[in-house]
Amino acid sequence: MLFRYLLLFFIVFPFYGARAQQDVDFHLSGTFLAGKNILKVKRDFNDLYLWILAQNNEVYRMNSVTKVVDDYSSQFSAYSGYQFIDIAGRSQDTVFIATNSSNVIEYKKGTYKLITPADGVPGLVNSIGIDYTGSYQNYPFVKFNNQHALLIATNHGLCRYDYKTELMLSNSSTVASRVFKATYRNELTSYLEFGMDPDPAILYPVMGYMLGLYGGDLWYGTSTLGYNLNCASYTQGLIEDNGYITTYMNLYWGTEKGLFQNNRANSKGSGYPHYHYLDGINVNAITSIYGLTAFGNIANPGLIKENLLVGTDAGLYFSNSGYQIFGSATLPHYTMFLLNDLGTKKINDICVNATSYAKPVCEDGAWIAATDGLYLITPNFAPYVNTANKLSAIQFTGQNPNISQLQICANTTTSASVLGYAYTGGVIQWYKDGQPMIGQVGNSLSIAAAGDYYITMYDPCSPVYFESNHLTVTTITAPLFTFNYPDQQSYCDGSTATLTTGANAAYQYRWYKDGVLNGNTTATLNTTISGKYKLEVSSCQGNGWVASKEVQLTFVKMPQPVITADKAAYCLGEQATLAATVPIDGSQIINWQAYQYRWYKDGVLNGLTTASIKISQPGKYKVEVLSCAGTWVASQETAIGFITINVPIITTDKMAYCIGDQATLKTSFVNDGTYTINWYRDGILIPSVQNSTSLTTIQGGNYTVDVASKLTSCSQSSAAYTLDFQNPPTVNLQQTTNTTLCAGQTVNLTATFPTGSTIKWSTGETTASISVTQGGTYSATVTSASGCTAYQSIAVQFLSNPVLALTNATLCQYTNETITLTAPSGFAKYEWNGSAGSSSFITGNIGKVSLKVTDHNGCTATQIITISSQCKDIHIPNTFTPNGDGQNDTWEISGLNADHTTNIKVYSRWGALVYSQNGYSKPWDGTSAGKKLPEGPYYYIISTHGAKQVLSGSVTLIY
Repeated sequence: MLFRYLLLFFIVFPFYGARAQQDVDFHLSGTFLAGKNILKVKRDFNDLYLWILAQNNEVYRMNSVTKVVDDYSSQFSAYSGYQFIDIAGRSQDTVFIATNSSNVIEYKKGTYKLITPADGVPGLVNSIGIDYTGSYQNYPFVKFNNQHALLIATNHGLCRYDYKTELMLSNSSTVASRVFKATYRNELTSYLEFGMDPDPAILYPVMGYMLGLYGGDLWYGTSTLGYNLNCASYTQGLIEDNGYITTYMNLYWGTEKGLFQNNRANSKGSGYPHYHYLDGINVNAITSIYGLTAFGNIANPGLIKENLLVGTDAGLYFSNSGYQIFGSATLPHYTMFLLNDLGTKKINDICVNATSYAKPVCEDGAWIAATDGLYLITPNFAPYVNTANKLSAIQFTGQNPNISQLQICANTTTSASVLGYAYTGGVIQWYKDGQPMIGQVGNSLSIAAAGDYYITMYDPCSPVYFESNHLTVTTITAPLFTFNYPDQQSYCDGSTATLTTGANAAYQYRWYKDGVLNGNTTATLNTTISGKYKLEVSSCQGNGWVASKEVQLTFVKMPQPVITADKAAYCLGEQATLAATVPIDGSQIINWQAYQYRWYKDGVLNGLTTASIKISQPGKYKVEVLSCAGTWVASQETAIGFITINVPIITTDKMAYCIGDQATLKTSFVNDGTYTINWYRDGILIPSVQNSTSLTTIQGGNYTVDVASKLTSCSQSSAAYTLDFQNPPTVNLQQTTNTTLCAGQTVNLTATFPTGSTIKWSTGETTASISVTQGGTYSATVTSASGCTAYQSIAVQFLSNPVLALTNATLCQYTNETITLTAPSGFAKYEWNGSAGSSSFITGNIGKVSLKVTDHNGCTATQIITISSQCKDIHIPNTFTPNGDGQNDTWEISGLNADHTTNIKVYSRWGALVYSQNGYSKPWDGTSAGKKLPEGPYYYIISTHGAKQVLSGSVTLIY
């Protein structure tokens, strides 16, 4: 890779060749804000106002038409803590100011807003600009960046702020970025990384916006190229946004070493061809200005100019035009000229002033930001164009542009028009024989008289005008010829019609069919095609054509023959007669020759050649009839069929029927509407079902169906079907026991029905007997061998069992407590724990008690009642403090009821008995044998004579 760059370095050098000729002057036409150090000047397209940033945070607005300047500096005094570094005006009441921070000031209709990192600004701001929209195009233009956006470039990315919604748009970049150019026709930014290249220079990627995005590299970082990338711009070689041209755009950038230029398509290395201008002069601003844009277009450069404007530390420079010099490796050669009107003062910024953004674009000057004020300069191309040279800008309409003389016949006209590729300014004056033609200022002119014609074209952007090439018109006498034919003539199809006029060698001829030239240039026309024909004759070198009247020629084809049959339909075995006729109306009155015939069956000639034929085979028949110069005309095909009716068959919806059923009889015959269907029972017509393919009946008998064609006399009858209705079977259901049934018992149901029949119960069972355990209505359906059914149902009732719901109980067995359990009254029998008893039961035992009751129907119910222990009134403390303080000095047990049979024993943790007492009239004081016991837990057992329950636990002594 290093060898490649070194090789290119030796081949291509900076341009110091012959100086190109100057093609424009610039003159100072206005000075504003004298003595101010103007840093930036911006004017948005579609708005008249400039916004100007001066040193010390001074902000001004100027009307570019009236040149009135408004001082807005005080409006931004609240932001004096920031240093203002860039400005971008959107309109007279909307402007954005970049600061030396991560903030941008927005001023809109008297209100202020600070656009901050919270809004999406990714870093320290270095430049801003209004987003390019391609608005100067005159054709539909699809743009990906047509939002109302402010470009904000920072050291951490480029973001786009929608100044209508005041929201940051998506897809911000994340690499260090700059806005180099943002005008109505140019936008150049950097916000992408293209990757590293082995190059001695820094390759700085930039993106130009046109029909798409096109990237290229600027170079710096060496002693030759310089180390400070101050500014950048580009030209595309054309005044249109055209995608394939934009890919060839030239890039320009300025450093402390001067102005540099390369071709975008060949910028991926500093060894590629490039040019270096203004060596050693620090360059601060670069742009270009268009001129004479009305005199050419994208396909024809004409007089259009595009000159560079370069602001430096040593004055303002301008170049010769590089318009429409482009290609994948093309670099326009420029010569730089110092604008003496501004001397060598430092230029900080340049803004081109455009007054028209639609074609032709008009850029009538440039605003120059200098260290001592704002200047307006205007271009002057007049000294460098020879207005005496006539521009090739008009032509005879429809003729080659090189034709400058034309003859027209007397009493005829021709026209001239402006060449769209030569002039688009729209400011025109037509002249005839050196005199202006009053009111003739359009792009075309109708010419009826001899003379010398030309136009004067004015540049809508400057006081320059040009005279066009001249067109000379002469007139001669019109030709004389005869063309006497009726307005309408008819011919037999296939014949030839001839139209002619007297031939004259001095005349030219051309023929039209239906208003279109058909290429015939003789005095005679022979044709076989219908249409409207006319002749034009010229006696003046093919111009000034004189037209004949139009003649309608009609070539009449023989009408299509029609086949007619003697009957609408035929039965199999009959013979059909087909006849061919040719219908003729008043518009077809021609002397037809005698007709000839040939017949086809299924597309094949059958050898029959008469006007009518007899046939007995089905098929598709057509006839061709010949007359008028051997052209056969075919009829439409006619399908002839011979009806065959198959014997209809009667089918039924069931194999057999029972008395009470409805029988459905059907025939599979499909009636297309051309048949009559009749049903008969025992030979008698049933008119109610005529034309029906089925009938429903409850009457037995012999049934037949007859099918007859409505078109002819064909018919067929079915075989007789005998319909019979059979008696249904019988069924009887019985319950095998009539005793009373209690819930949960089983009863058998038995059905009696004829042998050979089948049964199905409502339970789904299919046996003669079933067993059931629940009450309800049960049914059975019996089906005979012939499919007839009988139905019977029986009701089964079960008596409900008694219901018991006694609650469980508790007692205190320690105190010999007893309880009484009471069952509901009214039952015939009670059993407690298996022994007969009454409705109540007394017990003092803990455990389970069983109860069984029997009602007067003999139905029973059983319940188990649980008796559990619960002594509610005995309270045994688990601690006391026998320390003699008068509080809780004894073990107070409540609920023993002073029962003298109660025995209380207390043991130490080692099992030694320390206290024993019958009855508890005097509570224990924590001593044993009169001695105080040590602190700790002790264990007690309390029992009562005659009680099974024993109370035990622990009590703790605490001092």
